[in-house]
Amino acid sequence: MKKAKRIVLGEGEIIGHKHILESSMDIEHQEDESGITFMLKGMGILTHDEHARMVFTAGKYRSYNQVEFNPFDNTVNRVFD
Repeated sequence: MKKAKRIVLGEGEIIGHKHILESSMDIEHQEDESGITFMLKGMGILTHDEHARMVFTAGKYRSYNQVEFNPFDNTVNRVFD
């Protein structure tokens, strides 16, 4: 697992907005094709340019890449910000 005090959980592909998680303590995190698993040892704050901040307590979390189903062509595509 990697460690950092600031990680990007999601990034907008069109205008570059980011979902940024920050903590005063190292955030242990691991990324794979479906998302990011992270462990907070203290409080974490998630910020984004277009919505209010979210506060997380210590614990283990999973951030998933959101997908949508298109019933017209039966495809599943990643949702872009």
